[in-house]
This record gives sequence, structure tokens and C-alpha cells, in this order.
Amino acid sequence: MEDNVYEERKTPGGFLVKVRLAKMTYVVFSESGPEVPKGAKNNSIVAIVPKVGFFGEDFDLSHFHLGELSFVNVKAGKLVIPYQHGFSNEIKTIYLGTGSQSDALPVVIQHFKNKDELMHAWERGDQVQFLVVDEEIPRAEMVTFKIRYPSLNILVIKKKINTSAESSVANSNTGAPREGGKGIIDYDKVRATDVARNSNLNVHSENPVFLARIHLRNFELDKVKQILLDYHLASQDVIFIRTFLEVMIKNVDNKQELTDAKDRLIALSEAFRLSVLILEFRIEDFEKELDQRFSSEISSMIYAMLAKEQEAVTEIEKEIILWEWKLRTRAMMYAKK
Repeated sequence: MEDNVYEERKTPGGFLVKVRLAKMTYVVFSESGPEVPKGAKNNSIVAIVPKVGFFGEDFDLSHFHLGELSFVNVKAGKLVIPYQHGFSNEIKTIYLGTGSQSDALPVVIQHFKNKDELMHAWERGDQVQFLVVDEEIPRAEMVTFKIRYPSLNILVIKKKINTSAESSVANSNTGAPREGGKGIIDYDKVRATDVARNSNLNVHSENPVFLARIHLRNFELDKVKQILLDYHLASQDVIFIRTFLEVMIKNVDNKQELTDAKDRLIALSEAFRLSVLILEFRIEDFEKELDQRFSSEISSMIYAMLAKEQEAVTEIEKEIILWEWKLRTRAMMYAKK
């Protein structure tokens, strides 16, 4: 690869991230110029793109292009890396410090299903800085990894059993056992889409991120939009769902159905981005967005979102601000093109 090949990304927060692909390093630019990350050695503006490996067959990282450059959200200076483990319906996260003020940064995600895959990657010189493992990995293997690569950071996570889902399935399968175990769902082995296909999706309705992922895989964009309006979401939930949307937009040229829905995907992603500003009540940031105006499609989604939040708010000052935002958004809904 040529040494002067770069990939640039303008973040929603207005930062420019410039990645030097041959070296897998990056520099963040703000309005005031290149950023010196907090804690950077010798006050260097150049940072290394972190490589994060997940070790074990039970990790689901299907929303990433493994081994390729990806961009993830940054929260309070930390990379937010979503994953699923144990094939449960729960979206979990890993947070890695960056020292940057940017709201999005690059990362490379890899998945090693066994020790051989991991060792072969390292022999090729493709070493990760962080290795995520579950608690079932033999301690001797972790010691081996650490001895061979002392700088490796090993993160151990625990598998959480989805007891409520298991209980629901167990209750639906009481009585005589069925031949071949038909109708019994093993939550440790099946993928999230298999759970949705073979069980009642309402069992998982308390998890909007899981539902969004299912609807996106089934290409049911209206249902994803409805999640934004029907659930009282945390901003982190919205960020995760938008991550899935961004992956689909990135692949828009690879599938005809994505190409046909490109405008809808972009509008939906933008509505989720703006919703984060509303949920975190970032007044100055959201009012800057209002000044730039929304399309009629995005306006209708944001108006419904504001109405929902206004109903739930208990502080009179917040209610007044949300009411004002609603009026401005409503005017955009009916503005002449």
C-alpha cells in the first residue's frame, strides 16, 4: 500500500479524522487545528489506530467488517465498542480510553475463534493491542499470551445468562419432550436472528437495541423508526442502533436493496443522531442543528421524538425548551420546498 494513502472521516461533531492507512495512524483536526490527545507521548498529534481482538467462538461481531478500518462512537473520551456474547440478545460494550475530544474515532476489530487463529495472526505480524476473552478461557492460555506479548492488554468479561428468556422458552415447552428437541431454543448456541425467527419476538421487547438489530436484518426500516418513537431510550441505546445503520450505509453499494433504500437509511441515521442531542439535552448543539433546518422526513421523526420527551419531562424549564423546539420543527414539516 502506498505510504501517502489516507482515509478521511468528518464526524457528526465537526471533527476531521485523517487516517494514514499504510501506518494505521490517525490525526484528529478541530476548528483550531490538529489535536494533541490528552496524555500523548511527546505531545504528538499522531495516534495509533487501536486493534481490538475478541477471542472465542461465542462472540458476535457481525456489525463490524473484521480486520478492516471501522469508525465507532466516542463517549467521554472513550471508544464505545458494541458486541454480543454468548449469543444472548443483550448488546454489551467495551470502553477504551483515547484522550481525544472527537465524537468518533477509527478502530480495527478482529475475531479469533481459537488459539490457532490467534497465533497465526500474530505470526503474520498482525498483533492486537487489546484482547477480549470470556471467563471460561483457561488461565494457562492467558498466561501464555501475556508471556509472549507482555504489552498485550487482556480484558476478561463474564457471560451473563439470559434467565428471563430461558424461563419464557421453558414455560412454552412444558409437557412431553418433543422428538429431536424441536421447539427448544438453546440460547447459548443460536444467533439473535434465530431467536427472533423461532420464538415470540415480544419476549425480547424490553430490549429495543436487540429489536432494532432484528428489524434491520429483516430490512424493516419502518419498525426501526417506530422503536425511536415507542420506547423511552437511553442515548447509549440510540448510539448503538445508529452504529448498525451506519454499517448498512457503508455497504450501500454492495446490495441492491440497500442502494434502493439509501435515502431512507441516511434520513433514519440522521434522526437517530439528532435524537442523541435531544436525549442528552445538549441545548446549544441541537439549536445549531435547528438553525441548519431539517428535511420534512427528518422533521416528522424529530417532532414525534420531541413530543414524546415533552410528555415525560418533569422540569418546567425543560418542558418550555422542548415545546419551543417542537414549534420550530413543526414549521419545517410544512415548509414549502
